[in-house]
Amino acid sequence: MGQVIKAYLGIFFLLLMGLVGIGIVAAGMEVNAARNYHADVVTEIECSNFHPAVISACKSQAQEAGYGLEIENLAYGAEGKEQMAEVVLSFDYAIPILNLVSSHKVRGFAR
Repeated sequence: MGQVIKAYLGIFFLLLMGLVGIGIVAAGMEVNAARNYHADVVTEIECSNFHPAVISACKSQAQEAGYGLEIENLAYGAEGKEQMAEVVLSFDYAIPILNLVSSHKVRGFAR
C-alpha cells in the first residue's frame, strides 16, 4: 500500500514540475517576443526618419498587442538636425501556474 502512495506522489510532483517548467518557458518566449517587437519599433522609427505619423501608428499597434509604448523625441547636435528618440516598451512577465505577474520595461534609443 505504501508503494502506491509513493508512486502517485512521485507522479504528482513530476506533473507539477512539468507545468512550472512549461510556464517558465512560456514566460521566456513572451520576453523574447517583447524584445523583438521593441527592436522592430526602433527600426521602423529610424527608417521613417522620426515621422510623427509612424510614431503614433507604432503606439497604437503596441496598445493593440498588449504592450505599453513610450517614445520621447530628443534632438541633439549643434543645429538640432540629428534626432534621437528614447523608446520604452513595457510588458507583463507572467507565470500563471505560480500566479506571478510583474511588469518589465525594455529601453532603447532610435538614432
